[in-house]
Amino acid sequence: EVNLQILRGRDGRDGVPGRDGVKGERGDKGEKGEKGETGPVGQAGPRSGGVVYTRWGRKSCPTGAELLYEGITGGSHYTHIGGGANYVCLPKDPQYMSSTVPFGYSRIYGTEYEIVQNIFSGKHDHNAPCAVCYTSTKSVKLMIPARTSCPSSWTIEYKGYLMTEYYGVLTKNNKVYECVDEYPESIDGSGASTNGALFYFTATVCNGLPCPPYVDKRAITCVVCTK
Repeated sequence: EVNLQILRGRDGRDGVPGRDGVKGERGDKGEKGEKGETGPVGQAGPRSGGVVYTRWGRKSCPTGAELLYEGITGGSHYTHIGGGANYVCLPKDPQYMSSTVPFGYSRIYGTEYEIVQNIFSGKHDHNAPCAVCYTSTKSVKLMIPARTSCPSSWTIEYKGYLMTEYYGVLTKNNKVYECVDEYPESIDGSGASTNGALFYFTATVCNGLPCPPYVDKRAITCVVCTK
């Protein structure tokens, strides 16, 4: 009788990995998960650019607006043919770059309230100040003629009278309309009739304008609004 003894050898080394199998079919789309919690509030973004406007006839800005500078209302002489058509708010502390007198130049003068005593008491022939104002919380400005109130959701910065140059034959140039504050101030020490640029009230003429609601020869009002 023959006895066979089977001896077990050691395990062999791992074989070489096989190739990837065939890609299976795509499974069904899972159900939508629950909405996550709201994240923390981010930091405040930069402020908008704000609004800059001129308050004609005053040395200060309305409450809530920053005074950029106080100035003197300037413009072209009412008898000069050339020059600028706008009024400008000239700073009280001018800065120059050249001491050379130019060969040819335009001229700029102070601006007087003219024939205003029946509405602006004590201001006839006085020179008009101005204030350049900035409000950081607004983004747009609107001046409305013939109104003293702003549209709803807008803020009144100030109200007053629509003023410009005189319409008569002695006036040789046109000026833009500006809204002059209803409570005007004057430049200290002014009051002499030196003329220059002038601020006259603007009155309604019932020629093409419907009267009513407009009233003939009534001083036109104005309001400056921001939003």
